[in-house]
Amino acid sequence: MSGYVLKTIRQTVGLTQEQLAERARVDVSTLQGWESGRRPLMAISAGAYLKLRHLLHRLGASPKLLAQLDTGMEADRFIGYVMAADGPIDLENHPLATWVITRPFTELVAWPFTGDVPNQLKEVAPLRRRGPSGSGPDMGADERRHMVSHLQAAAEQAAKDSVEGALLRRQAHYVAGFDKSSETVEWLAVMQRAEQRRLGSEVEWTPSWAVVRSGAHTLARTGDEEALPSFIDVHISTDACEIANLNYWAYWLGEVTDPQLADTFMVELDVDSWHGDRLLKHLMGRLTPDNVYVDVVCHTLWALIIRKPGLLTKKIADDLVASVGRMLSEASISPQSKRELEEVSYALRTVQRR
Repeated sequence: MSGYVLKTIRQTVGLTQEQLAERARVDVSTLQGWESGRRPLMAISAGAYLKLRHLLHRLGASPKLLAQLDTGMEADRFIGYVMAADGPIDLENHPLATWVITRPFTELVAWPFTGDVPNQLKEVAPLRRRGPSGSGPDMGADERRHMVSHLQAAAEQAAKDSVEGALLRRQAHYVAGFDKSSETVEWLAVMQRAEQRRLGSEVEWTPSWAVVRSGAHTLARTGDEEALPSFIDVHISTDACEIANLNYWAYWLGEVTDPQLADTFMVELDVDSWHGDRLLKHLMGRLTPDNVYVDVVCHTLWALIIRKPGLLTKKIADDLVASVGRMLSEASISPQSKRELEEVSYALRTVQRR
């Protein structure tokens, strides 16, 4: 992953491989190896990596892309760990059990499965194919099967009654869900049903709540149209769960910048500790009927406006009112989403009349 991020950075600063290799004082073949993944960037020393990173910064690389390069190294470490895994899984120290993964990390790990260029790279410039190299990282069929099998085993073996076990299950489910094979989709549905039984009729936040929440998103991505509306209707009905949903969105979109070690941050974090403008902008851009997550987008938009009404300026209300109107005319959203959007529409009209 880091090699393709490096390639994007090189292209954005307007250098050829030969020119960057000269500036970095390495052979062209070495740089080509880094960009293609034949020579993992992770294999160089920390000092050499920092030297390269500082050079890229001086050449004009954006801080966001340099941060993505660091994340690419993290993604490479994770994929390398999974590919090298053979035998019993160290559940306690598994990479997916030790921190709450971020959107940039997840998009990089998903890239070989989906072919979708991560948003932070897509926003800068598309990768340009030159010569025999591809436009993005790829995995062979055997590598995909190995990775998915490992994630399935980790999820199934994770402790059922601990915060750490729930975190591992949740994140292993989510990452495995980028594989679109029918076997994986069936396994995800089975695991979601098991997690729902574990959660039961509980309407307060628990670690299993977080697992079911992610599972509903994953199933929506595979084409299940009932998973998200059902989860919202049953399990986001208390103050704690509303806050947990908002806090997770804020973390996912980078409004909460501190790394989190466990899903408990969802209920421990003060919702007033982050602003909400980035989340509002994201939700506004995803309010479309073809979005598989549209019901949770509608609900989260409604909840965000209730919690942070000061986000609604007249300009934002003017920009949002048409999108909300179009969604209310759609038959594809759930009855609850329609009710919530009607309340949002009323709030927008109130702001417009000020």
